[in-house]
Amino acid sequence: MGQGLCGIGGGNFEITPLEGCAPLTINIKNNVPNTITVGYSVAYDGSPNPAYANYSSYTYPAGNYTILQYGAISSGVFSSCKQIKVYETDTPWFEYASCGGGKVRLVFTDNYYLNAYDKTEINWGDGKIDTWVKGNALTFEHVYASTSLTPVISVKGVYTVNTSCKSGTARTIPVSFQQVKLDDIQISKVEVKNNGSIEMNYAGITSIATQIQYSTDGNNFSTHGTRSSGGAAIFYRMDNINSSQIYQLRLSSRDLCGGQLESGLVTTMVVTGKSADEKNVLSWNKYPEGRGFTGYELFRDGVSLKTFGINETSFTDEDVQCGDQFEYQVVARTNSVTSTSAPVTVKTEIAQPKPITQASVSVSSDKQIVINAVIPGAGPKSNYELTIEKSEAGSTTFKRLVTLSNENEYIDSDVQANEQSYCYRLSYQNACGQKLPPSDPICSITLKNALSNFTWNTERPFLEPVGNYVMIQKGQSSGSADEIDKQLSSSFTPSLNAQSDLEYTFQVRAHSASGDFESFSNIFYYKRSAGIFVPDAFSPNGDDVNDQLLAKADQVQSFSFSVLDRWGQVVFHSNDLAVGWDGRINGKNAAVGAYVYKIRFVDDINQEVEKSGTFMLLR
Repeated sequence: MGQGLCGIGGGNFEITPLEGCAPLTINIKNNVPNTITVGYSVAYDGSPNPAYANYSSYTYPAGNYTILQYGAISSGVFSSCKQIKVYETDTPWFEYASCGGGKVRLVFTDNYYLNAYDKTEINWGDGKIDTWVKGNALTFEHVYASTSLTPVISVKGVYTVNTSCKSGTARTIPVSFQQVKLDDIQISKVEVKNNGSIEMNYAGITSIATQIQYSTDGNNFSTHGTRSSGGAAIFYRMDNINSSQIYQLRLSSRDLCGGQLESGLVTTMVVTGKSADEKNVLSWNKYPEGRGFTGYELFRDGVSLKTFGINETSFTDEDVQCGDQFEYQVVARTNSVTSTSAPVTVKTEIAQPKPITQASVSVSSDKQIVINAVIPGAGPKSNYELTIEKSEAGSTTFKRLVTLSNENEYIDSDVQANEQSYCYRLSYQNACGQKLPPSDPICSITLKNALSNFTWNTERPFLEPVGNYVMIQKGQSSGSADEIDKQLSSSFTPSLNAQSDLEYTFQVRAHSASGDFESFSNIFYYKRSAGIFVPDAFSPNGDDVNDQLLAKADQVQSFSFSVLDRWGQVVFHSNDLAVGWDGRINGKNAAVGAYVYKIRFVDDINQEVEKSGTFMLLR
């Protein structure tokens, strides 16, 4: 790690302690006087922009760390860094087994935790202690003089070269002189995958080596692999198998002391399927009797269809339509095992298509509107074409916008969502070439404002009724957002006063009646205070360019605009923003030169404001 911010200098702080056993809690004290701000990056890595906070203490796990002090005083920034060492305290990993009589065998796992220490002590609980150091064998045997007691084995890592951490946490295990029962090691779950693999779970026992074996005829078994970890649900995957082949699986286990036993057999399941007469027909192999069988269960796209007895090995699925594509799996269950087949995909060829009943449209930005549809019966592997038609709000003429292949979402970028609403109709053609008429229109929500009264169109953005509208009001300075449920109202007047934020954003969110869809309007950027603009020159020469002096304003309730000549005489007055001065006085052209304007107005929160300035009349 480079020096980074550590090299700035000028910092001063104390850390106690600087090293010790994990977890290590340190105390931090700042010694820099008159700080404007100070913080600490507790695991500094040399970054120029680290995260830091004003810690007074912090707790570290094992490892080596750099802590950065970074802050500011009136003359500039300062920094300082210190090193912290936290020693590992987790116990080295080991397994043990009783081998009969008073003999036990203990085996270490050669990994980080074992090698973190200078040595590891084994206290056998009968006054005898063995020590492992790097280079020694990982296996220890010990014979107890008596098996009538229950000694406790204690194992811990020890440090010999430092004084701040003497040793790690000791792990203790009461010794049981009863040998492990290998018949507890059994397969609990088997699942065949389409990628040419079988995944299984089985209950293992720590320190017991287990071979995973398979057979295609139930007599001749081959070993696929060996595992020795323990636990209630050990995962194992057999690769490079034929998913359409029926296999017999078993476990062959050997303990640390040489004992060996084979588990009960588990049979894999294979399901086949085809489409016939608008129906999907499924069949599967019969599970061997005499193994505690309880039933089959058939799934379609992960949802249970039906359960069956041991002699029922077929099913006809009639709840399908043209273009449907489903995955089927069968699960065989016994008292202790589940065996799941690989999925089989069946596509239905002929049916009557269903109309689109779920769709939504939502404004993403001024230049983007998102159209989303739920295609009836569509799945991850379905084939269909979705056609989207478009019209501008108020028009009954729809023109084809796009045709999508196997996609149900489209972003329309040819829009001005801040200015107007757009409506869309949807239709689709299934894999059998059947097509329904277009759906009812769905229309984007356009939010508009006039004198702080927000309104929006009520054409549905869904193919189902609108459940409610929510106005999202967010203050730009506070960053807080309020959500106001407007139910089915299409207008909103915010409650603003002189203490309100100067700027807000407003956006409408519509929820469908079912709650499955939502649609957003455009975002309206709103300034609380009225803005007034008067140009600094105009040229009333009859060329239709800049021929009138007009004041431009928004959020104004009342308005008064006067023009004065250089002697202070009012030569023009208007109370209408749309009426400006044409550069004439009493029907004659006014003289070229400087004039003064005065404006009085009442804004949207009833504040009276005055503004004046000068401009030039040019010819």
